[in-house]
Amino acid sequence: MTVRLVTDSSADLPEAWVREFGITVVGLHVVEEGDRAVSTAAVTPDELAEIYRGLLEDPDCTGIVSVHLSRQLSRTWQSAADAATRFGGRVLVSDSRGAGMSFGAAVAQSAWAAKNGLGLSATYELVERLCRGASTFAALESLDSLRRGGRISAVAAIFGSALSMRPVIVLRGGSVDLAAKARTTTKAHQRLRALLRDEVGRGDVLVAVHHHQAPERAEEMATEIRKETPFPERVLVVEFDEVLAWHLGPGTVGVSVTDLVDTGFPIPPVSPQGGP
Repeated sequence: MTVRLVTDSSADLPEAWVREFGITVVGLHVVEEGDRAVSTAAVTPDELAEIYRGLLEDPDCTGIVSVHLSRQLSRTWQSAADAATRFGGRVLVSDSRGAGMSFGAAVAQSAWAAKNGLGLSATYELVERLCRGASTFAALESLDSLRRGGRISAVAAIFGSALSMRPVIVLRGGSVDLAAKARTTTKAHQRLRALLRDEVGRGDVLVAVHHHQAPERAEEMATEIRKETPFPERVLVVEFDEVLAWHLGPGTVGVSVTDLVDTGFPIPPVSPQGGP
């Protein structure tokens, strides 16, 4: 008997993790007009209810923990909460308060623990604990994409674009804040690594370097981070999914840090593009 994990594509989970741990990933939506992406859309309650129903029809499935992009950034959590009411307590929904692998790593570890016998309530509590301690920093080329998507105030966007500044943002506890700024991309990446030192050095963690249309920059970032940790194999490189990419803009490099719950957790080798 097994608890199943459901999440959305903004978790940026490598396919190798999805297969290994039996995770169900629901795609978020990019809304297009003609050949141009103009906005993003959350998953609906009916879409999620259909997925939950299908999983619960398996007699081996004792329950579901559904973990999603911060509810301050998307309505997907609310859709999941609405859908869960149809299943009499067999589906527990967690607001990750994050984005990307900051909560993707929490989902993967919790799915592994569930596969090894962790019960429904304990799996939910593990997800909640890991997500609370996680954070994501990102160096953007500008704040224009976040402002366009309504994810940061116009005042902050103006501040970040002044004098062609490169902003460094932090997502923690569900909200997006401006953490630093620099005049060049190189300087912004240096500021990002400086902000990360305490995060990476606090103990056993999983680190994911994200990027949108910047694979070489991401590999350079990962290489530098690996030099500063005794566990370089725990530093992965993955691409942002298309929804996060739309909000963050091309050239963005981000780094997520999530506690490692058990050093026995298997980390499948992944390629720079997040494949097996």
